[in-house]
Amino acid sequence: MTIFGKSWFLPLLLTFILLVGGGIFIINLTKTEGEISHEIMRSRIEQMYGGNVTNIIQKNGQYKALLERNDGNYEVLADKLNGDIISIALVKQAQNPDVPLKSQDEIIAYVTKEYDGILERIVLNSQSEPPMYSVEMSIDETLITLSIDANTGIVLDTIEKQTTAEQALLTKEQAIMKAKTQLNGKVEYIVYEETSDGGYYLIEIESDDDQEAVIQVHGVSGEILSVTWDDQDDSDDDRNNDSEND
Repeated sequence: MTIFGKSWFLPLLLTFILLVGGGIFIINLTKTEGEISHEIMRSRIEQMYGGNVTNIIQKNGQYKALLERNDGNYEVLADKLNGDIISIALVKQAQNPDVPLKSQDEIIAYVTKEYDGILERIVLNSQSEPPMYSVEMSIDETLITLSIDANTGIVLDTIEKQTTAEQALLTKEQAIMKAKTQLNGKVEYIVYEETSDGGYYLIEIESDDDQEAVIQVHGVSGEILSVTWDDQDDSDDDRNNDSEND
């Protein structure tokens, strides 16, 4: 009698097939579970930015996609696991794109919808290529600067200013206490700027009666270097600083 005629062979064969099939299924499941597929990532990018994704590949845990729009071609990097956009960069400007600049109102409407913070200032640089809006937002006492393409409204870069440094003897909390001797209220943002003499903090405070001021505090001595009041000209600032430092 051959091995195929043994009474135990058929159950053993079926068990082997089930184990192999189950193993392949589990491997495929764990491989794909939690990852965003090419098709979903392509659709997500096109819905967010318009245009067409002409190429998309996986590399080092990221998706790298080429997005073609009327205004040019962009390289988009996205996280393969959750689909979050990591960066988007213009790689080729379209020749004479017929795209009007976004207005300040359009940019303000976008950033106030997408970011839970306070708009501090917005500046258009029409001489750059492409034209860029620089937008500063204060979010949880942090100042964030967004670089936004004025043609497309796409955020090309986000910079979060540091709030302290090793050479500063004053902590962020101590600098805030110093600043509140000039104006007591809610801290909108605090940033630290490095200099050769120990650096300084810039702290914007808004009081309960809607007064606003940006107060400059030395990072080593704690000296109040300047107080700039909102909606006042430089001469008024100088007079206020002189009177408060006396």
